Amino acid sequence: MQKTIYSSKQFQTVVMLLVLISIVTPSITTASQQHQDPPAENVKVIADGTEFMVVTIDEITSKTATEGDPLTFKVAQDVKVDGQVVIAKDSLVKGVVAQAKKSGMMGRGGTLGIRVESAMTVDNQKIKLRSTKGKEGDDKTGTTVALVVLFGPLGFLKKGKNAVIKPGTEIKVYVDEEKKVTIKS
Repeated sequence: MQKTIYSSKQFQTVVMLLVLISIVTPSITTASQQHQDPPAENVKVIADGTEFMVVTIDEITSKTATEGDPLTFKVAQDVKVDGQVVIAKDSLVKGVVAQAKKSGMMGRGGTLGIRVESAMTVDNQKIKLRSTKGKEGDDKTGTTVALVVLFGPLGFLKKGKNAVIKPGTEIKVYVDEEKKVTIKS
């Protein structure tokens, strides 16, 4: 067996390395513990297809709306999973005008289609939604035909009504993805 002799410099270097390792190891362990997933009881899963209601905030009309215009709604009631709120009441919901056509001559009514797209969960994650709502203005085609018979070509000037979705209109929406939400204790 061969005997190894270390110089005092080598011995000091080994001791310094051991001290350094003993200092760094607890902080690495603490850091790795901080980045672990939260306990399972604080995570709730919103299932794809979960249904809830949103409410229109502003009046939306086919007279002024154009396709692609952004819309804002709000959540009507807290959305809960296992008794825990995952989407809070009055949270803002985003959507767009999917289709808009003004009322026209000859009694044609306007049309309006809106699409609800996303909301925010209680832990500030964006969650995709799906829903559509359409509305048609009153069609006055029958009235227009009667006016043409009675008054001739002037009857064609009769306009239909624009489609209007009033503030406070409830719209049923569905979650369009499964989402894990962390509930703060």
